[in-house]
Amino acid sequence: MNAFWLRAAQNFLTVLSCTLAISVGTLTRAADDSDVIQIEEYWELEVGGPDANRSAPQVTMIMSPTESLDGDFFAFTVNHWSYPDYAPGGYQLQQWQGDDCVESRHGWRTSPIAVDGEVITWVQRLSLDEGQVRFQVLSGHSESWGNFGGEGFSLSQPSDLGRLNNYRPATSLNQSGIGYAGNRVSSLTLTRLKWITADGEVHEMVAPIDIDSDLDP
Repeated sequence: MNAFWLRAAQNFLTVLSCTLAISVGTLTRAADDSDVIQIEEYWELEVGGPDANRSAPQVTMIMSPTESLDGDFFAFTVNHWSYPDYAPGGYQLQQWQGDDCVESRHGWRTSPIAVDGEVITWVQRLSLDEGQVRFQVLSGHSESWGNFGGEGFSLSQPSDLGRLNNYRPATSLNQSGIGYAGNRVSSLTLTRLKWITADGEVHEMVAPIDIDSDLDP
């Protein structure tokens, strides 16, 4: 059984505090514990009653190549920029080293979310190649912004990691969420997790997990 796959399932169980039903056949189709070189999280944000004048709601997503935020990790802000100064609307990539934001990149869509009931989807990808860890937001789509993200919308940093096997989905699930106007979010859901190992094998877990969005009025 793939140890990385098993750890991912166990982390999901910890976050949800319930049983995640995965068939034995799905688990055993994975190979031995190979080096993980790319991880993708598929996210879906369903908006309920946005307030464009207040740029509400606002979401911050976290993804780390390890289980800790003490070192390097990345953030994706939705419907606001937060570095170096706050700005309403749009979206932003950020690279963090512990408590310090060392680099950021703004998306070219700058308007606020405005369509009631719209579903915003995107993919967050971590990849490791030639001593660099790269964070990208891909395949983004919403009614307010149309298509966003892409191969060029990324940040990267030098890394001495040899593989991404210490990534934990629980870190993303625990650290991401709605920072403002949670009552204007119907759901924030991790719909799928996919990773690629150095031998070219693609592994996937489809298990929708809705982060609690009832944070503040």
